[in-house]
Amino acid sequence: MRTANTHKNMARCAATATLACGLGLGLAAPAYADTASDLAAARTKLEQIGTQTQQIYDELATQTQALDQTAGEITQKQQEIADGQAKLSTYVAGEYKTGGLSLLQVLTGVDDLSDMLNRLFYYGKVSDKQAQTIQEVKELKQQLTDKQAEQEKNVATTQKKVDELNAQQAEAQNVVNSLDSQLQAELAAEAEANAALQAGINASTAEKATVSNETAGTTENTNNGGQTSNNNQGGNTPAPTPAPAPTPQPSTPAPAPTPSAPSQSVDGGSVVSRAYSKLGYAYSWGGIGPNSFDCSGFVSYCLTGRYCRLGTTVDFMGWTRVSDPQPGDVVVNSYHTGIYIGNGQMIHASDYKTGVIISSVAAGMNNNYIFVRY
Repeated sequence: MRTANTHKNMARCAATATLACGLGLGLAAPAYADTASDLAAARTKLEQIGTQTQQIYDELATQTQALDQTAGEITQKQQEIADGQAKLSTYVAGEYKTGGLSLLQVLTGVDDLSDMLNRLFYYGKVSDKQAQTIQEVKELKQQLTDKQAEQEKNVATTQKKVDELNAQQAEAQNVVNSLDSQLQAELAAEAEANAALQAGINASTAEKATVSNETAGTTENTNNGGQTSNNNQGGNTPAPTPAPAPTPQPSTPAPAPTPSAPSQSVDGGSVVSRAYSKLGYAYSWGGIGPNSFDCSGFVSYCLTGRYCRLGTTVDFMGWTRVSDPQPGDVVVNSYHTGIYIGNGQMIHASDYKTGVIISSVAAGMNNNYIFVRY
C-alpha cells in the first residue's frame, strides 16, 4: 500500500516538474517583444517626421524672406514708376499746349496707362530714349508682379506641407503614447505573472524533495521486510555475518585539482561569430535554439556556445556594467537584450516578424539600455 502511494506521488511530482520546466521558459521570454518593437518603430517614425518638419520650416522661412524682399523691391520701384508716369504726363501736357499733340487723339478710348503708352508709340510722339524708359518701367513692374505671385504660390504650397507634417507628427505622437502605455501595462502584467510562476516552481521543487524522501524510506522498509520473510522460521532472526575487512591498499596521494577557467571569461570574437552564424533564424517565445530563439536564449547561446539559458534580462542587468563596450558584450534593458558587435550595432532575436537581425542599438533597444560583460 505504501509503495503504491509512493508511485502516485512520484508521478504527480514528475508532472509538476515538467510544468515547472515549461514555466521556467516563460520566465525568460519577453511576451511583450512585439509591443516593444512596435514602440521603437513608432518613435523612429516620429523622429523622421520631426526632421522633415524642421526642414520644411527652414524652407518656409527662406521663401517668406524672399517674398518680403520682393515686396520691398516693389515698394522701392513703385516710386520710380510714379516718377515716370509724372514725366510722361508733363510731356503730354506740354505737347497739347503747343499744339504738337491732340490730347483727344491720344486719350480717346484709353482705359489704362499701358493703353495710353501704346497709343503714344503709335503716334510717334515720344523719342527713342523716352520710349525706352517707359518700356523699362512697364517691364520692371510686370516682372516684380509675376515674381511676387510665384513666391506667394510657393509659400502657400510650403505652408500646406507644414500643416500636413504637423498633423502626421500629432498622429505619430499619439501612437507612441498609446504603445508606451500598452508596454508599461504588459510589463506590469509580466512581472505579476512571473511572481506567480516562480511561486509555482518553488512549490514544485519542495514537493519533489518530499517525494524523494518518501521514496527512500519506502525502499528501506521493503528491503528489511524481505529479509525477515526469508530467515524467520519461528525463531529469532540471526544477525548478519560480518563482511571480511578489506585488504589495506598503499595510499596514493590524490592529484591536485586543476584550476578551472573563470565562468565569466569569454572571447568576444567567438561570441560575435556565433551571433553572426544565427542571422536570419526564427524568433520563438522561450526558444533557446538550435533553430529558433527568444532574446535571452539567443544571448545565452552566443556567450556559451550551448543551447541553454543563462537567465532573464533582469538577471543580465545585474552583471558587471561597462562604459566602453566591446564586441561580444551584452546590451540589455528590462525587456530586451542582444550582442553588441561594435559601431553602435547589435545582433538580437527581435520579434516574430524579423527573427535574428542586425540593427542599431538605439533602434533595437529603444531607451534605458546598459552594456554589461559576462
